[in-house]
Amino acid sequence: MSAQQQPPTDQPAIHTPLTRRTLLKATGAAAAGGLGAAALSKRSAFAAPAVLQGETINLKYVTWFWNEPGRAEAWRFMVDKFHQSQSEIRIEEAGWPFNEFNNNIVVQLQAGNLEGDLIQTTPDLVLRLLRAQQLEPLGDVLTANNITDLSSAHDFITVDGQVYGLDVVTVVFGLLYNQQLFEQAGATLPTNVEEWVAVSKQLTKKPNQFGLFSPHLPAEPESFWFTLQEWAMPYDGIWAEGKTPLVTSEPIINALKLFKTMYDEAMPQGSNDATALRQWGDQQIAQQLIVSAAVNSYKAEAPELYENIRSAPLPWESKKSIARIHPITVNAGGENKDAAKEFVKFLYAPENYRDLLTKQLDVIPAYGVGGLDEYFADLHWLSPGYENINYTTPPDVMGDFIFNNQEFGQIVITKLQDVLTGGSSVEDAMADAQSELEDLAGRLDE
Repeated sequence: MSAQQQPPTDQPAIHTPLTRRTLLKATGAAAAGGLGAAALSKRSAFAAPAVLQGETINLKYVTWFWNEPGRAEAWRFMVDKFHQSQSEIRIEEAGWPFNEFNNNIVVQLQAGNLEGDLIQTTPDLVLRLLRAQQLEPLGDVLTANNITDLSSAHDFITVDGQVYGLDVVTVVFGLLYNQQLFEQAGATLPTNVEEWVAVSKQLTKKPNQFGLFSPHLPAEPESFWFTLQEWAMPYDGIWAEGKTPLVTSEPIINALKLFKTMYDEAMPQGSNDATALRQWGDQQIAQQLIVSAAVNSYKAEAPELYENIRSAPLPWESKKSIARIHPITVNAGGENKDAAKEFVKFLYAPENYRDLLTKQLDVIPAYGVGGLDEYFADLHWLSPGYENINYTTPPDVMGDFIFNNQEFGQIVITKLQDVLTGGSSVEDAMADAQSELEDLAGRLDE
């Protein structure tokens, strides 16, 4: 990408209903996407190109995945499979836990010293790196694997026909619940926000059982803000439009009042993410508005709980929810770009990508990989909560602030903390936040 080329700031919205038909559409005849049996067989053996042969190249893959139960094991399986397929390239683990990850990458970016050959990204981080011209184009990965049906979710990181990151996990928010706790309480699934509040209160028996958990600690800002963005969906809210913050708008005020009610009436106040995971495993939490990827952690850490996990239809009429792609990227300033691309080519080969998706318990393929029908049918928690969803994306709800998502979120959660624990009203807290966010807007182009 030349110095004159900049990624578009008006990202395309994605409003396609997410249904079983949508999920399974990619699992039909793979040959339609150029992925017939002969092609699969031909690409099953990996060989590094001649320019890489003759010496061992060590690549740092910087990600938070190494810290996630279940997902870490899936990635280590893929890395081991890659190592067994060739001897020229070795993958090294690097990175930080999720709550530290984006901020540490941004600090490196600002210092002009972006470490890592392969960098895992979030929807907002990938845009930030793309705008800073730190990413290598990856179109040849698609060409090498004959992929012609990459999901349109990649459009927002495609410039002049070149894609600058490839999704390795797409997640969508849904409502998970513990079926056993619902049955014991004689509770019914909520169909609207008022019923959701009521059933959350019904299932709360402090201090040993709580109707709902959502991240809420300033010490874990990424997970707090990551999830809080979804709470605008019951009211069709967005957090910003262009450079205009909308935290004083009626939908956002209603969303934060709902969060405050749930915090007061149904949440285990003070529980961090690790404690909440243990509480889930101990059958102490009944519900969570969370991305589908969380199920893998529950299965890895609490297999008995996993059998009780189900998903409920979103309890608001629009069924709108945020879907997030997480692209793997190649550092354009790295010394081992060709080798890094070879690893991504390996990951995106259909037989390998299928392994990655299923071992991660993910549910939205990045392209028509095929062969997933039985896998989807075996996910007892998938339906109905993660189907029939009208999904939107972080760029849709954050406007131009998507490039400064962490800064925006830090302001919001800091002011919301005054509401949760300090006695401030939502209206007053968000009026203060609006003022600070407008100041931030004035610095977006600096």
